[in-house]
Order: sequence, then C-alpha cells, then structure tokens
Amino acid sequence: MDVSELSLTDSEEKMDVDKDLTNKFLSGEMSFSQYSSEWYSGEEDEDEDEPEESKKYEEEAEMSTTVSKRGLKRQSKFRRLFPALSGLMGEANIRLARGDSEMAERMCHEIIKQQPTAAEPYQTLAQIYEHDPNKSLQFSLLAAHLSFTDKSEWWRLAALCRQRSDYKQEMVCYTQAIKSEPQNLETHLKRLELLSELEKLPDFPVNSLKVSKVKCYHKIVRSLGPSDAETIMKYAKMAATLYHNSTEVEQAVEVMGIAYKKCFSLFTLEDINMYLELLITQKQFTKCIEVFVSSIGVEIEAEIQTVKNANGDIEEQTHYLNCVIPNNLAIDLKSKLLVCFIHLGALNLVQSLLNDFLSSDVEKAGDLYMDIEEAFSAVGHYEMAIKLLEPLIKNTSFDLGAVWLKYADCLNKLGRHDDAIESYYKVLKHVPQHADARRKLFTILENKGRIDDALNILQQDYKFVVSAHLLFDHCQYLKKYNRMLKYLEVGEALLSRDLTKFRHPEELRIACRTKGVVELIYNFRSMRGESPYHKDDLQFEEESFSLLPSEEFSMFKELLSIAKEHKIYSVLQRLTFMGMISKGLSHYRPEMEFYCFQACLLNRDFPNACRFVKDFSLKYSGPRSFNLLSFILNSLDENTHGKFLSRLFQKDFNIVKNLFLGNNFLVSGRYLVALKYFLEYYEQCREPLSALLIAVTILAMAAQRTVDRHHNLILQGLSYMLSYKHLRKCDQEAYYNIGRAYQMLSINNLAIEYYERALACPPLAQCEEHGVIDLTKETAYNLYILYKDQSPELARRYMFKYLVF
Repeated sequence: MDVSELSLTDSEEKMDVDKDLTNKFLSGEMSFSQYSSEWYSGEEDEDEDEPEESKKYEEEAEMSTTVSKRGLKRQSKFRRLFPALSGLMGEANIRLARGDSEMAERMCHEIIKQQPTAAEPYQTLAQIYEHDPNKSLQFSLLAAHLSFTDKSEWWRLAALCRQRSDYKQEMVCYTQAIKSEPQNLETHLKRLELLSELEKLPDFPVNSLKVSKVKCYHKIVRSLGPSDAETIMKYAKMAATLYHNSTEVEQAVEVMGIAYKKCFSLFTLEDINMYLELLITQKQFTKCIEVFVSSIGVEIEAEIQTVKNANGDIEEQTHYLNCVIPNNLAIDLKSKLLVCFIHLGALNLVQSLLNDFLSSDVEKAGDLYMDIEEAFSAVGHYEMAIKLLEPLIKNTSFDLGAVWLKYADCLNKLGRHDDAIESYYKVLKHVPQHADARRKLFTILENKGRIDDALNILQQDYKFVVSAHLLFDHCQYLKKYNRMLKYLEVGEALLSRDLTKFRHPEELRIACRTKGVVELIYNFRSMRGESPYHKDDLQFEEESFSLLPSEEFSMFKELLSIAKEHKIYSVLQRLTFMGMISKGLSHYRPEMEFYCFQACLLNRDFPNACRFVKDFSLKYSGPRSFNLLSFILNSLDENTHGKFLSRLFQKDFNIVKNLFLGNNFLVSGRYLVALKYFLEYYEQCREPLSALLIAVTILAMAAQRTVDRHHNLILQGLSYMLSYKHLRKCDQEAYYNIGRAYQMLSINNLAIEYYERALACPPLAQCEEHGVIDLTKETAYNLYILYKDQSPELARRYMFKYLVF
C-alpha cells in the first residue's frame, strides 16, 4: 500500500467517525456540548502546533490532491454534497421559501441520513427552527462545525451562546474564529476577556476548557505578523514568564524564539538576557552564540571541520578561534558567553574571558561566579571551578552551605580529601541536616579507615526534619560494621515513618481491629480534643523513598531479634506495636499480632497480652492457645474474664471449659460456682488434678466464718485429697499437698507427719530439659516454719540439712 492509499484510508476512517458522532447527536444519545467536545477533542493541542503563517480557511476547504494528513482531515470535515443530493437540497430550500417547512424538514433529514457530514441541511434546519432558539442554535453550531465559517459568523454564534450562559461552547466559538482568521487580534482579545471572566466565577471548572491564558498568549505570538511587533513582544514576555513560573521551560524558549524571529529589533538587553537564560537552561548553546553575534555585537571567528565520530560516521565540528566582545558588555552577558564557550569546548577562548571576569567585584557578581562554576563542574574542569569558588568562600556574603558544598565537591573530585573533609564539615555547620553532604563525607572518612567518625556523620538530629533515605543508608552501614544497638535505634526511627506512638489503650484496641489505622487514630485524638500528632513523632522530608513490603518485614524481624537478644523488651514491644499500624507490613498481619503478644509477655505487660491471647483462643482453639490463655489470666491482677470464657466455650463444648471457669470463679472467691464446674470436670475425667481442685475449693469454703458445718466440709475436703493421692500415684507430691492441706487447717501434727513422708520419698521425675524435679526443699522449708517457734533446734537441723549448701 502506497502513501496515497494509506492517507485515503485514514481519511475514510475519520469520515466514519464524524458520521457516527453526528448520528449520535441527532438521535439524542449525546448532548451538543458532548458532541462538540468529541469533535474537537485535541484540536486545541493541535492549534499550538500550527505553522507561523496560518492558511485561510478558504484554502483549507479547497479540494486538494495532496495526501497530507491535515489536508485530508479538513477535506473530510468540509465535504460538499454529493451531486445526487444537491438537487434535493435545492428543492428543500424552495419548499422552505414557499412556507412548506414540514416537507423541507423531511428532505433535510433524508439528506442527513445519506450524508451526515454535509453542512447545508443543518443550515436549512436552523432556519426552520427559528421559533425554537435552543434547537436553532444547535443546528447553526453543527453547520458551522461542518463547513467553513468566517469570523463574523463564529462571533454571532458566540453571542448566542453567551445569552444562554453556555460559556464552554462560547469559548469553542472564539477558538474557531481564531482558526478562521488567526491574524485578527480582536478575536484573540475576546477569548482572553472571556477567559478572565470565567476565572472569576467561583464554581466554573476553568481547567475543563483546555484553554489557558498562557496558551492564548502563545497563540497571539504565533499568529500575528511582524507588523504587530510591539504586541508580539508584549505577549511573548507574558507567556515566557508564566511558562517559566510553571517550569515549562521548553515552551518559554519556543515562544521567545518566535518573537525573536519576528521582531528581534525590539528586544532590549533585558529581553535578550532572559532569552539567553532560557536557551542555556535548555542547553542550546550554539543558538546562544548566534544571538550574541546578531544582537549583542560579539565578533567570533570559527572554522568548521569534518571529522569521524566514535561510531565511524562523518560529522561537522565547530572550532572557535577568536572572540571580540564590546567594551561595555554587561557582566551578566559576559558570564553567559563564558558558560556557552565552556559547554562548547572552546577552552582557548575561555581563559582570556575568565581572567577579565575574575576582575569583577565578587560582592556584586557572586551569583554569576556560581553559574560559571557550575558550567566548569558539568564538563569536569574542577581546577577552573576552584578558581571561581575560592573568592566566594573568602567573602562573608557568600559564606553559605551551598557554596561550601560545591567547593567541597570540587576538592573531593581533585583528590584533596583532607581539605574536602574540612569543607564538608563547614557545609554541615550551615545546613546540619544536609543528607548529600553527610553521604559524601561518610565515603571519604570510610576510605580513610575512620569508621566511628564516618558512622557518626550519618547520625541525624531527630529534632529537625530527617531524610528517610539517609536513615536507610545509616542502617545498612551500621549493620555492615556490626553496631547492632545503634542499628536498632536508627532502624526504629526509619520504620516510624508514616506512623505514630500510642497514647491510650483505646488506640491499641483500634490497631488490633483495623488495618491501616493511622488516620483513625488521628481522628480518635481529635474527638478527644487532643493534637493528632505526638510530640516525639519524627518529621520526614518529602522524598520518593520506599521499601518493598518484603524488605521492610525482613528489617523489622532483624530489629526484633536484636532487641530480644539484648533483652530490651520495652523497645521490642514498641517495635511490634508500630508494626501493627504500618501500611507496609499490613500483608503480615497474623505474624504482627503474634510478635506483639510475645513482646507483651517478655515485657510482662499482661493486660495488653490478654488482648491478643483472647483473639488467639477464638481463632485457633486448642491446647496451646488454652495454655497461653490460662497463663495470662493467672498473671493478671484483676479477674473479670468469666463472660469471655463462657462465650469462648459456648459453641464448641470442651471439657477444658469446666477447668477454666472453675479456676476463674475459684480465684474470684465464688467457691460454690467453682465447685460446680470442678465436680463436672471430675465426673468426666477422673483426673488427679480434678480431685485436688475439688479438695482445695472445699477446704477454702471450710475456712470461711460464714459457713456452717465446718467439720463436714473438712472431712469432704480431706476425702478428696485422699482420692487425689490414689489417682496421682506419686507419693512425694501427694504427701506434700496433703501436708499443705493440714497446715492450712492448723492440724500441725498431721502436717508434720505427711511432710516427713514426703521427705522420705524419691524425687518426682527427672528429664533432660528440666533436670531433677524434686519437692524436698519446699517440704523442708514448711517443716522449718512449723518448728521454728516451738522447737528452734529442730528447725535449724532441717535448715542445715536440706536448705543450706
């Protein structure tokens, strides 16, 4: 397929799209504002790329044999009626003139069905619907879009849109009027006036117009000819200023370049200076030299040589041989000329120009010194850059961190490391938190073997804004040199990014129930009338540093291991709580909860440990979770967990239920309820423990003054103690517990008898992990207590025999 066939295919596809849009509008599937937006979606952008001398719409509407994409698009848009339909269109106009508007309308719709992109039927329909201003306007706009329309017609349509407060369509009309007559300044000003009015409206979405003031200024500069030079200069400078403020330097260079071509004679030295500044920013140094020669009066002698580059291709290179500058050339223009020659490699001319420049007053031209230094450093001439920095660092007005940093960088590049170290310290004196300076100074100190000094340099002051990236680097080097406790401190600071420290138990409860809860905690504090942020929270720089979740989790586990190894359990618990609300660690939620539980256990924070163990008991019912639950509940000072235990065993009945509930009520002093659960447990299991618990409960009841029949309770308790002895089948433990029961009842003679039996028994057991399990010492101590008042000598004998080593 050749180029012409390909272009015709594109044209046919564009026509199909136009036809589809028109059919949707006529069928009511889209409003006219949507239709016009789709039709011109992107033409505002294309409008900025038109050539400087825009063609008239008449020329664009002519049928051309060219195959350019733009020409075909215009042809498809302004297509004439097919010959077979021209007669029908004429007949429709005659019918309208005779007053038969109904038949004229039918004929127009018939033409639209066969050729929707022709303008004539819409023009006639606009006349037919003159009694309906809304519909007439829409058909007029549609006809205008499908045909060539001059400026005056677009202005008329814009006025009608204004009456209906359709500002978006009014803006489109002015834009099309500008396309039809680009060099008409009045239309440009009309569009700018409308844009200013819309910007003042409080609720109007100006950004949806795809037109801004700076684009309007740019379009004026493009469209007007050299005869309007003053207007071009005015709007070019306005556009360049707006582009520069929004960091669109490339657009600023373009608009100033157009103005320079059309009216360079009106450029003042200030305008030329701004233009050169923009060109240097875009590294268009050759263009800058052309401006110097044509507008400043600089005379340059150069020669062009043809050479082969590294790839073997032949290219032309310009060698600058001589340069003569005017005597009254401003110093800022001298500096820009120097910068251009430096980047173009004309070092033979730079030396003489530099000597002349260095005679300038540093106080007044210090910023220009910096510009030239940056050019030298960019091309690697650090010796020359040092010459420009040395006068600056000696001047009190430029005793600044930025100047010292450039000076230190140059010294470092030149291998003068001792001087560079001193200069980097000067940087940190002015800017203590400068991350880049700390990294560079660390590298030099590390290479010199001063590891402690190097690591100290990476330490940031947490009272100020800190760099997360530097914290991460600090962690890596601390880990490399095995400074683990410091690594723990810095790592904790790094992980605290986007987190906060808990203030209230309620905040931990929120963290346990919800993921990503920092915002919820802030809201909770605001509801309490507190400041959302903690006074000790670190403030981090806005930077694009982040760790992958797997990297953050790996680092988190390393910090936990260090804290556990050094038994810093408070830090361990703080770290785990931070992990609970970390977004980066949200994928490891189950692990975080268990780490928190372990940290609470190690730090003996049993109330918080209880929060987690309750969840574990509900999620993972089994002996392990029940054992952990039992341990935590017995370690708490309060005993208010009866309802939770009832809910825990409500659905899935388990014999452990009786044991848990019995113990809970026994500790809380509700002995009858506890006895009920222990008896149920005893009936089901017949275990030694069940008998022992029943005996302890009954004896505790017997010790109360408010209970009748103490003797019967004592006999029952002792009976269960003997049942326990029979089931336990371990004489030492059984005798010891029976002795304890008699001692509690103050029946000392029997207590002594059973303690003596326990002493005569062998140890309970022996294992590799716990060694010998023996109650001899406990038994001897109880005997010592019983004998010390009545028989001190006998008590002393038991002490020296069993308790003293």
